[in-house]
Amino acid sequence: MKSTQPNILGKEFDCINKIIKRLPTLSIGDDCAVLEFGGKKLLVSVDTFSDKVHFDTKYFSLKEIGQKCCEASISDVAAMGGKPLYIAISLAVPNYKLIHDIVNGIKSSVQRHKIFVIGGDTTYSKVLSISITVLGTTIKPIYRYGARPGDAVYTTGYTGLSAAGLYVLKKKIKGSKKLEQKHKHPIAQIEKGLVAAKYATSMIDISDGLASELYHLAFQGKVDIEVSHIPLSTELKSFCKKQKLVPQNLALYGGEDYELLLTGPEEELSKIKGLIKIGQVINKSNNSEVLIKQGTKSLLLDPSKGFKHF
Repeated sequence: MKSTQPNILGKEFDCINKIIKRLPTLSIGDDCAVLEFGGKKLLVSVDTFSDKVHFDTKYFSLKEIGQKCCEASISDVAAMGGKPLYIAISLAVPNYKLIHDIVNGIKSSVQRHKIFVIGGDTTYSKVLSISITVLGTTIKPIYRYGARPGDAVYTTGYTGLSAAGLYVLKKKIKGSKKLEQKHKHPIAQIEKGLVAAKYATSMIDISDGLASELYHLAFQGKVDIEVSHIPLSTELKSFCKKQKLVPQNLALYGGEDYELLLTGPEEELSKIKGLIKIGQVINKSNNSEVLIKQGTKSLLLDPSKGFKHF
């Protein structure tokens, strides 16, 4: 459970709010729970992935599924400015023979980030499902609620490339292997998160779409945000022109890029290599609006087009 938001962001958050009201809870509302342990801050996060919802075996090998699920889970620790240390894995599979290849994908991810598997569970299910719990640590956790008026808004990279890759897979478009790989092989931005955390006032990973994540930071920080620049790559613009697609739509609503979205002082964040400035926190506000600048006008950004879990 990662957030308590109004229903403008969909049924998932209505569901979470109902759970929170019925159970004793602690540290709800961010990518990870933050616990004090032995004088250190321990980060804990859990994610669940299901076939035909988060991936499709028509497009992914089992190894690719294992790797992507692991990177997506580790990304939550990156979003808190932390370093992942351990994971526990639960696999529900229709055939135990599938486990070997899935684990090979997980292996490639944990080796990349130098983390260890400490346990998990396996069981039978008609639908392939993977649940991953990540444990990490941080000196200074970066929450979603810290955005302040005057902060600049940055991403750690371009968005919309994963959505374009999914389009490539579904339409069986030839000659777009790089975009396909962007969707199938995301990499959690651990190092960028660690560097950005030195100055960031709020941070979140971009899993459900840039528009949705902007609203998370706005709601949690009780601020309004104005977007003046959508982080579009040349590659995405070229692809969309050929396919007659609107690149801004993919970049705002596509999701699964697993870049980071953050706020903080521009004089510090502008010095970090690879960050892209996309806007500004403009004022405190209980309305928590996200506006997108179009010419001389600023229009309200629609958050409802991103990924929905229900």
